[in-house]
Amino acid sequence: MMDILRQNAQSWGIKIAFGIIIAVFIFAFGAGGFNGNTDPVIAYVNDQPVPTQEFMQVYRETAEALRAQNPNVDSDQLQSPEFKKAVLEQLVSQKLLETEAERLGLSVSNSELSYSISQIPAFADKDGKFDMNLYQAFLQSRAMSAATFENDVRNSALIRKLQDYVTLPVKPTEADARALFDSAAEKVQIDYYYVSGAEFVKNIKISEKQIEDFYKANPDKFTIPARSVVKYIAFTPEELSINETVNPEEIEAYFEANKDAFQQEAQVNARHILITVDENAADKDVAAAEKKIKKILAKAKSGQDFGKLAEKYSEGPSSSKGGELGWFGRGAMVKPFEEAAFALKKGEISEPVRTRFGWHLIKIDDIREAGQKDLDQVKDEINALIAQEKAADSITDKLDHAIDLLASGMKLDKVSEELGIAFKRSEKATVENLSRAFGMTESAAQTIIALPKGSSTDMPVAIEGGYILVEKEEDIPPSLSPLKDQKQDIESFLSQQQAMQLAKVKAMAVMSQLSNEKTEANALKSIKKDLKTSEPFGRDGFVPGLGMNPKLAQAALAAKKDQWMAEVFELPGGYIVARVDDRIPPKEEAWAAQKEMVMNAIFQQRANEVFNAFLTELRSKAKVEYVRKDLLN
Repeated sequence: MMDILRQNAQSWGIKIAFGIIIAVFIFAFGAGGFNGNTDPVIAYVNDQPVPTQEFMQVYRETAEALRAQNPNVDSDQLQSPEFKKAVLEQLVSQKLLETEAERLGLSVSNSELSYSISQIPAFADKDGKFDMNLYQAFLQSRAMSAATFENDVRNSALIRKLQDYVTLPVKPTEADARALFDSAAEKVQIDYYYVSGAEFVKNIKISEKQIEDFYKANPDKFTIPARSVVKYIAFTPEELSINETVNPEEIEAYFEANKDAFQQEAQVNARHILITVDENAADKDVAAAEKKIKKILAKAKSGQDFGKLAEKYSEGPSSSKGGELGWFGRGAMVKPFEEAAFALKKGEISEPVRTRFGWHLIKIDDIREAGQKDLDQVKDEINALIAQEKAADSITDKLDHAIDLLASGMKLDKVSEELGIAFKRSEKATVENLSRAFGMTESAAQTIIALPKGSSTDMPVAIEGGYILVEKEEDIPPSLSPLKDQKQDIESFLSQQQAMQLAKVKAMAVMSQLSNEKTEANALKSIKKDLKTSEPFGRDGFVPGLGMNPKLAQAALAAKKDQWMAEVFELPGGYIVARVDDRIPPKEEAWAAQKEMVMNAIFQQRANEVFNAFLTELRSKAKVEYVRKDLLN
């Protein structure tokens, strides 16, 4: 019942935001069965006592509400003095608001109270009508009288009335809403000139001293973190399935019952040869790469082995495998590559294909048509599925048996032998490695890493799909990776860094010329062939073709049309100089569809600001005395 009520609490609770936390404060939970005259007092608000029992009750319920909303919330945070103080501050604010509402003559009638309770979803039957039995069951589960609960609901409704009273003057106009909407929904597109760092890399020479100086100045970048080696037994369907037997009849029956799950999309088995060229490379570089790929195509068409040509010429990672890509379906490759591959017949070689990676030649080794897979294609897959289903049913029993054996003093390796489950050894692993490899929580991985050498976990550790029992074998302390192992990476990094600096200098020089009336025409003429126009983009910062760049989006939306912006913007691999090509206002139909939502959003924002200011004023004038600060520690 409590869970049901908690899930629906936001429809009748009051939200008060504080700097330390933002939590749903459910006033109906706030005063469950306390006697304000006899309880010890934690604080006074304008001489009105705040009983300790009331605070503890509210603290517990607020923590429960937060756990319900976020099961992964850190328990230490919920027990911290900061969290307890935040709850107490909410309670103090509640008292101030209730007192102020009464001073202003606001009240909640019995009929209003009855209506408020009848609208609580937790008390509604299947037809949505108030059910007295559900209401009474809730009161019994809380050991709470109807009078106490109704007093809490009345106080909640009273504070809502106060909110409505205070925020009554908040009336946003349609003009306010339209201005906000136009600003938020407006889009721009830019003309831009891209300066790639790649054009400078070949001229940069990094000395041995530069590499050594960088290595010495940045030891943290080359420190191998502390790691551990563990041995473990995994209790998962996959691990235990090796001991399960599946007969052919079971496989065939499963296939017949699940044929729809074994449909096959159209696929091709392909190889490719790649000559890399940057997506934003100069025309001469693109042409040079195209000339090179055409020469390779001529060799392939003359009958030379495509795989050997790939090994010799391809600049892609699959070159060592003769360009082999294996089987893939639609959606697995970039669009131009996919379209070219699926247009080919078995054994055919494509004309050069340009993608963002460079120029490709594609050869199709085999084709699978879309349709139903046959049993032979999927029998191994089905065998594994059935074996894992059987194994899943035995996890609990085998885990219990293992724990009993450990409790009897048996070592983990002997438990492995007894149960016939593999005793495995991990690689050298950090907390992050363990968490990612096993799908366990970070805190569980930290517990494992913290084990003394030679000891085991007392309890099973939950992982994705099951559990593991772990024994620490070895601890490897942090160490500095040798310079010789890092030299190539450092040289590449410093080259890229210097290339980017040179690209920025060039971009700034171009920007300076474009921003000067005397030099703009000549500068524009010199870059015109490389000038590109983006697709429209908005304030979310995503610029199609250029990626996520909030700084560029913000500057573009603030700039004037046709005026070159007074800064250059960094992109992956280079810098751009840009100007606003066009401003695109939102369409009228979009405004009509979202008008009400925008009006409500403005009202809520302003109402919150007004009410928070009102509450701040109340707090500034109030006399609040904290009697038992020790209860917050």
